[in-house]
Amino acid sequence: MKVQSKILLLLFAIVAIFVGGLATLKHFEQAKFKAIADERSADRHKDFSKFLEVRGDKLKALVDDWTNFTELVGAIVKDDRQWVADNLNDSRLATANANAVWIYRNDLSLFASHHNRQPLDLQTFPISPEALKQLTDGTNECHFFVKAPPGWMEIRGGTIHQSDDRYRETKPQGWLFAGHSWIDTNIDQMAMFTGYDIDIVSFDESRVQPANDEQHGLIAFSRTLPGWDGKPVAQIEVRHFSKIISELNESSRRLFSGLMIFAAVLFLVLAVSLSRWVRRPLRLIAKNLEQGSPEALEPLKSRPDEFGKLAQLILQYRRTEEILHKTEDQLRHSQKLEAVGRLAGGVAHDFNNLLTAIIGYSEMLEAKLVDDDPSREQAHLIRKAGEQAAGLTRQLLAFSRKQLLQPKVLDLNDLIREMEKLLQRVIGEHIRIHIEPAAADPRVLADPNQLEQVILNLGVNARDAMPRGGTLTITTSNISLPGPGLDGAQTDLAPGEYVSLEVHDTGLGMDAETKARIFEPFFTTKGPGKGTGLGLATVYGIVKQSGGGIDVESTPGEGSTFRVCLPRENQPVAVRAELPPVTGSAAGETILVVEDEEVVRQLLCTVLGDLGYQVLCASTPREALDLVKANGPKIDLLVSDVVMPEMHGPVLARALSEIQPQMKILYVSGYSENDISDQGVIEAGLKVLQKPFTQQSLVRKVREMLDETPPDS
Repeated sequence: MKVQSKILLLLFAIVAIFVGGLATLKHFEQAKFKAIADERSADRHKDFSKFLEVRGDKLKALVDDWTNFTELVGAIVKDDRQWVADNLNDSRLATANANAVWIYRNDLSLFASHHNRQPLDLQTFPISPEALKQLTDGTNECHFFVKAPPGWMEIRGGTIHQSDDRYRETKPQGWLFAGHSWIDTNIDQMAMFTGYDIDIVSFDESRVQPANDEQHGLIAFSRTLPGWDGKPVAQIEVRHFSKIISELNESSRRLFSGLMIFAAVLFLVLAVSLSRWVRRPLRLIAKNLEQGSPEALEPLKSRPDEFGKLAQLILQYRRTEEILHKTEDQLRHSQKLEAVGRLAGGVAHDFNNLLTAIIGYSEMLEAKLVDDDPSREQAHLIRKAGEQAAGLTRQLLAFSRKQLLQPKVLDLNDLIREMEKLLQRVIGEHIRIHIEPAAADPRVLADPNQLEQVILNLGVNARDAMPRGGTLTITTSNISLPGPGLDGAQTDLAPGEYVSLEVHDTGLGMDAETKARIFEPFFTTKGPGKGTGLGLATVYGIVKQSGGGIDVESTPGEGSTFRVCLPRENQPVAVRAELPPVTGSAAGETILVVEDEEVVRQLLCTVLGDLGYQVLCASTPREALDLVKANGPKIDLLVSDVVMPEMHGPVLARALSEIQPQMKILYVSGYSENDISDQGVIEAGLKVLQKPFTQQSLVRKVREMLDETPPDS
């Protein structure tokens, strides 16, 4: 499940819990209200019953007092009308809250009656004589209601006894009935007392009883009124509409409805906000992560929230990932070139020893044969083939960064100016050369011969890319790298100041696949027999061995630009010294030759011996030490290989220098990665003759070393 779906479900759950809580609260409040309403209803019934009792207490007291009144008994017996006039009056009835009084003899004949301003027929009792006889048989008191227009009358009655017969144990002397009219005025008084609407209606079983709906503000209940025979004859209906309760309930309903609407609106707002602020950014981010399209995050990164920060981090990660992929590709490419370089360097080193012998012996053979001897031409062809093979090995050593460099501080602007004429002859007149030496400080530390080879190889490569002519532009400039690396370069460069050499052509250009392989040895886009594939590989090796980096930009149909960056040098430019004339004649000097390769050792000893030098030959350093210690001759020059099984040439030279301090040293080397220094650069004060060499270069170097004045100690 997606995160936005989980958030929406969580939001829905929160709103549902909120609504459920409201519903539960409402149900609880309704139950609580109902319980209170039921309790209040019971209290109202009880209070109304008390009210009715209070209303009838005085009437009951009148009946109870008079029915136990000896004077009344005497008045009935004596038929005393004066007593009736004195006691049955309005004031006496008013004190008892009575409207009428009837006194019957024991035989149920009317003795006396009285009423207070009520339109009653006192001669006619509200019930029939038959009903009266039935009512009085076997009972001492009664309480009932009868219809007495214009209303209902509550009547209480009881048997008449002597005052001392409080429990009515003797035979009754008559009956006394007192009545209270429930007319509209009295009902209004009751309503005013209770605050309710009160109506008295005839009893009807089919009549719908008033329903109590206190939740909506309606309070309603009824009480039945018994007749003389105990059966209901009327009922009191009580109603009260409480506007306050109705308003409170309505407010509660409005509050609940409002909260429900608020919950719905809150859910809608949060859902829309979540979709806009969370779901949409998450979809953009998920789309970017799935499809790898960083442009979709560009509008998102400007947001000032966490998603904007996340978009920036993702874009930064994408850029870093691209750089890492590019760096990984470059590293893989460099490792591949390094592996090929190691192989090429090892092969070239071994070949150099063989080529030294081939070139040397062919020269010796060619010198001993007469001009018209057919073998002389064959010896010449052998030497020429050896020199061509030596050229290939030099290119392999340059690519593998195992050639011997003689770096000097040089002016790159002067170098490209000097190369212009040579380059024009090499690439042809159909290509125009444009030189722009714009570097303000063009000093670099490099081998000038190797750097010239770089420019020449790049020029030839540009020529081949412009078969129909074009423009070759060579420019220099000063650049500063604030961080490591060079965009698109085949090697990382440390931060610092550099001198850039750019070679731009208007040729065919290259596609990405070709551009990725141009520095590999033996890779070429030319046809068979038209190139060795070592030109750009040599450039790559020379630039890297010089501490620089190389970059190429190319688009098919738009030409190519090679950019070489070399560290800028602060030392002054070295002055080129003229070589003094050297003669090859010997003057009786003694030369010690130490070489583990037999064919090379024999060649050296033969060539130097033929020149008249005293030559001592040793196949191992240990043999050379023993030879010097045993014979003790003065050694003028040590000619030694650099890498040998027992000990390297420099170690041997130091050991022999302790015995022969005046001895001069010349190294010959096919170069391997352990020679001279880790980077193949000749250290100051050391003289090296690189294999393969010709007899002329050997003789010249030996004579140069022997004629050289040693520096002051």
